Amino acid sequence: MQSILKIGFIGWLVGAIVCSYAQAAIKFARFPAPSPDGKQVAFSWQGDLWVAPMEGGLARRLTVHPGYDFAPIWSPDGTKIAFTSDRYGNDDVFVLHLDSGTVQRLTYFSGRDRALGWLPDGSGVVFESRRDWEPYSVQWVAYVALLKGGTPHRLWDVAGTPVAIAPDGKRVAFVRRDSAWWRKGYKGSAQGDLWLGVLGTKQFTRLTQTDTPDSWPMWSADGRTLYFVSERDGTFNLYAMEVDSRRVRQLTRFKDDGVRFPQISAQGTVITFEQGMEVWRLDLKSGAQRPIALFAPAQDARLNPEVVRTFSGNVSEFEIAPEGKEVAFVVRGEVFATRFPEGGTTQNLTNTVVQETGLSWSKDGKRLYFAREVDGQFDLFCVSSEDANEPRLRRTTRLKTERLTQTPESETSPKVSPDGKWLAFQRGNGNLVVRHLETGEERTLVESWNLGTFVWSPDSKWLAFDMNDENYNSDIYIVSVEGGAPVNVSRHPRNDYAPSWSGDGRVLVFLSERETDTLNICHLYLRREDYEKTRADRDDEEDERYDAPKKPEEKKDEPSVQIDFEDIHLRVRLVTRYPAGVQEAVVSPDGEQIAFRSAYQGQSDLYVIKWDGSDERRLTTGGVAPTAIRWSKDGKTLYFLSRGRIQRVAASGGTPQATRTEVRITINEPAERTYIYEAAWRVLNETFYDPNFHGVNWQAMREKYRSYLPYAQTDRDFTTVVLMLLGELRSSHVSFSRAGADEEETPAASTGMLGVVFSNQRDGEGLLIERVIPNTPAARKDVNLKPGERILAVNGTRLTPTTNIWQLLNNTVGERVQLLVRQPDGTERTVFLRPISTSAFDAARYQDWVQQNRRYVEERSGGRIGYVHIQAMGEQSLREFERDLYAVAAGKEALIIDVRFNGGGRTADYLLGMLHVPRHAYTVGRNGKPGYPIDRLPLVPWTKPIAVLCNERSFSNAEIFAHAIKTLKRGPLVGMPTAGGVISTGQATLMDGSRVSTPGRGWYTIDKHINLEGNGAQPDYMVEDMPEDLMEQRDRQLDKALEILNKP
Repeated sequence: MQSILKIGFIGWLVGAIVCSYAQAAIKFARFPAPSPDGKQVAFSWQGDLWVAPMEGGLARRLTVHPGYDFAPIWSPDGTKIAFTSDRYGNDDVFVLHLDSGTVQRLTYFSGRDRALGWLPDGSGVVFESRRDWEPYSVQWVAYVALLKGGTPHRLWDVAGTPVAIAPDGKRVAFVRRDSAWWRKGYKGSAQGDLWLGVLGTKQFTRLTQTDTPDSWPMWSADGRTLYFVSERDGTFNLYAMEVDSRRVRQLTRFKDDGVRFPQISAQGTVITFEQGMEVWRLDLKSGAQRPIALFAPAQDARLNPEVVRTFSGNVSEFEIAPEGKEVAFVVRGEVFATRFPEGGTTQNLTNTVVQETGLSWSKDGKRLYFAREVDGQFDLFCVSSEDANEPRLRRTTRLKTERLTQTPESETSPKVSPDGKWLAFQRGNGNLVVRHLETGEERTLVESWNLGTFVWSPDSKWLAFDMNDENYNSDIYIVSVEGGAPVNVSRHPRNDYAPSWSGDGRVLVFLSERETDTLNICHLYLRREDYEKTRADRDDEEDERYDAPKKPEEKKDEPSVQIDFEDIHLRVRLVTRYPAGVQEAVVSPDGEQIAFRSAYQGQSDLYVIKWDGSDERRLTTGGVAPTAIRWSKDGKTLYFLSRGRIQRVAASGGTPQATRTEVRITINEPAERTYIYEAAWRVLNETFYDPNFHGVNWQAMREKYRSYLPYAQTDRDFTTVVLMLLGELRSSHVSFSRAGADEEETPAASTGMLGVVFSNQRDGEGLLIERVIPNTPAARKDVNLKPGERILAVNGTRLTPTTNIWQLLNNTVGERVQLLVRQPDGTERTVFLRPISTSAFDAARYQDWVQQNRRYVEERSGGRIGYVHIQAMGEQSLREFERDLYAVAAGKEALIIDVRFNGGGRTADYLLGMLHVPRHAYTVGRNGKPGYPIDRLPLVPWTKPIAVLCNERSFSNAEIFAHAIKTLKRGPLVGMPTAGGVISTGQATLMDGSRVSTPGRGWYTIDKHINLEGNGAQPDYMVEDMPEDLMEQRDRQLDKALEILNKP
């Protein structure tokens, strides 16, 4: 079905009226596309499509839409432009009809579709997508959407994009494998190579084979030359290959920034491309190349630089003032104050474009301490009222801000001591420092490279904190404000985190991985006498308090913390043992109760439990996912954040209530983008594992890409700038995702999946079913769709040649859908089913792929060899692997372990613990066979022969596993070298919710000290899969592993 959207002739009329306006140079125009005759160039700028003369000059806007329109491609006859846009929430393919100004939507599938080119006759658009066909959804596949409408079909049964169809309509140049275009300097097995195929055949020829990426193939008009981009000389440059002779010549010789997103005109006269901030043209006849000077009306900005936005649910942290009548909180890096607990009118206490974080009130509630980013690092500040008659921050009109620190290192996480005399904070990555607020005296209590969270004792004499040792094991420590060596009070080889001190100073609670694979709550009595009390002793004390005559309320003495450090770690008790774990825990003021967050009942909610694990109560339902949990001083109320709102609930139970925190913020978007850029640079500057930044001048890169920012006027273009910055590191595990959008986001449709794969045949009515995936709606017994059947209608709408079934299946996940089905004998039947999401379909398709491999190995080995695939190096896959060692491998003589397409995680050593088990004895029971009692082992072992499959899609922790298998000589590696992307990483959340990776720990081989980053595991048996293998349903790598293990 076609969708024609009128946009009028605005873009065309602009060119006629702009002459009266001043002109501004266009920089950082994106995705330039030459017209067929090479006289015009279309491009994306400000999120819209524009066109300008190829010689340069004034550009005119072709589209105007809040979505991001990009990647234009002219039709062969020059009357239409295909492009990609997120107008409906996710990237789809559209066509702009230049004669009428109408826009036609071609794709409707949830997920990312991106236009790649036109069919040579102009009847349809070729695009890349991940949909329903490829057996394991890791590679892009080329599809075709016809202008007349209908359901898109596969160009061919081959994985790999981008593709370029030759003018003869038969040959296709395509790229197998790929690496991120913005990453520089990648050398490894995942780099792209150019291949040549012939439609309708199984004829494939490799055109290039280097250790650097080759991509973006483009055909000459006569089909004899293939143009492409390669990094073989150290920079992405354009090359030309004579297809028959394979002779290659270099066309451009850029040395720093290379060629991006090239396109060739249909008549083969010119190639346009991005380089630096310019659009370039290369005349293919003369070889001349130069930037194109593009201009736009000076005032023709689609987006306002300043916007006023209202936020009511975006609180990232909060801190309640000591008297409990005022609360400070952070929204998008700005600090606000309002009444508490009801909320209401708010006051902005900072009003900057930079991030403020880490709130802490002074004891009298008149001063608020926080950290602010200044010039690429955090320093400590304090805000107070200058009005002696109005000390309340939420009401004063005269705010005073003081800077407390200004050192070469960052200072973060300020925390005022309970007595109000000291300010504790973190300096650099791991030093714990206290500062006397009257004298300014500073003491460095702990020097560390990796400090975690810390908390004051109620008497202000101690600090408890978690910290990693050199083996990255985190323990809980206590240190005196007076100095001295910190004392490890948990002393356990499993990680301990996040200490919480009770108000009476007698109890410490923290999270620990001991005894479980997940974090659970631990309880520690600091005094031996408390630990030694029996339950009967505690009951007696409670009775005495209850029977004692009531006395007038007396002022309580300030707590005095006494700690018996001798054998203190032996007093740790595990309170919970939830398989789903506990994500946060805070002890009550009296030390009797612990509030915590857990999803052990299915949803993440707030609970309270007694210190001994009894009397558990669930305080919230519905998955409120509470964070920043804290108790009121009297222990009767709990406060927490949920979905960006400050909430409170009685500790005895009840309905949670929210504090009104509506704020209005004026956002200068160019200034905010500049700040987010600087913050992303700073995060990598402080966390990147190599202090030499892989030989890159990181400071120079900061300056270089900062110059792009004034021209990156949309979030997508801004994201591109940050990614290009990260790409300079020549590193894996670098990523950036921008929070928010330029305009209000359009919710993306969710396509319902039936559980079938459609045939490419379009010669009959409806859509022909090629395959039915097990464990999907189509495979249910009461539905029982089968290959060879045709779906004729969906919910009463007939599938004509112009009907797109994905449009009919959008937003049907979980809904009852009616299908009219024709069987091969011509009879028709009606079935009803409830489609599943694309992610659920992918999961079913993955399991089907694994089961096919497993059956194949069983058959080819006569039942002697087992097969297991490890999807990821995570807890779920680990449990499945352990299960399969019994369910699949039991009784087998050997095992094929497949880590292809495994993106990594953290469980390599657990797997090795199952596979590399020293054997010291065996047992034989009466009338039994030799064996070993499994219940004596921490993990299920496999000591028989193995072969491990790996490929260029084996990444990170999967590579560590592959390297280890080879280093330990546990078995042969089979397949292709792994990607060479091994760095331990995390994520940092920036002021606006954007996220940047923190690749902070390198990995090296134990024998030769080789950095695994950039050095993939090399197979003992190198076996490459071929493009035709998917057509033939062949797995060469699996066959080789079978051959090896089948040898006598």
